[in-house]
Amino acid sequence: MSFTKAAEEMNVTQGAVSRQVKALENYLGFGLFERTSKGIELSRNGRAYVSSISGAFEQIARATDEIVTARSHTILTIRSYTTLLVRWLIPLLPEFQIKHSNIEVRLVSGSDPVNFDRDNVDIGIRYGLGRWKDLESDLLFLDALLPVCSPKLLKTAKLKRPEDLTRATLLHLNLRRSDWPDWLAAAGHGNLDPAGNLYLEDLGVVYQCAIAGLGVAIGQEPYVRDDLATGRLIAPFDLVLTRPRGYFLVCPRDRVDVTKIMTFRTWLRERVATMGNAAARPNASTMT
Repeated sequence: MSFTKAAEEMNVTQGAVSRQVKALENYLGFGLFERTSKGIELSRNGRAYVSSISGAFEQIARATDEIVTARSHTILTIRSYTTLLVRWLIPLLPEFQIKHSNIEVRLVSGSDPVNFDRDNVDIGIRYGLGRWKDLESDLLFLDALLPVCSPKLLKTAKLKRPEDLTRATLLHLNLRRSDWPDWLAAAGHGNLDPAGNLYLEDLGVVYQCAIAGLGVAIGQEPYVRDDLATGRLIAPFDLVLTRPRGYFLVCPRDRVDVTKIMTFRTWLRERVATMGNAAARPNASTMT
């Protein structure tokens, strides 16, 4: 519903779009749009026309994707949250590129959820329960939250039990304010008063602050797995809080049979199956 956005998408001027729309309206003999004080809206005839021809355009797009994927180099664009890309997906991609050298993966990062009506991408990663209208979803991993800190802070704050967090600064991500309260409640310390609280805007920064010893972060286990393995971070407590929400690979249902999308989904599902998840730990506490 914007000539300006249509022009940007097609790399032409707004005037060019307006002229083409006018030419089409003259050819059809009726108006496709109604001009209002708020902008433009499809007319009744316009809505009927869109409904009739959308399937044909989707067929053309699908056929084009199929022939390009089958015969030559093709590009698969994925949009995801920045920290998930850096700490989880990117380390896996070299294996995919070796197996499928004809598919070039391009990554787009952002803090807001993927929107296929807005974003020019093939696949996205979204956080939630996995139920979105018109989207096919594959679970990557569920929330698996546990406190993490630097070895030095573990020693100086003498963190042996959750109640010892009264001697530490807690690191919070502003977009996920409930993570610490939920974990503390699961640990039986919902009213705990820490020595301090530090609120940050970027999850990658939260983890770096934890590595630097500035406080204790509530870590997403798949994100901090390597840091725990190398000893950059320590998990001072056994309790892992798992929740039904998680991260899902998503794509429009009407494009699931596009070869490049189907290839990537199949590979990633198989890869995820070999990785495991903290949610399977017997000492994990589950929230519903």
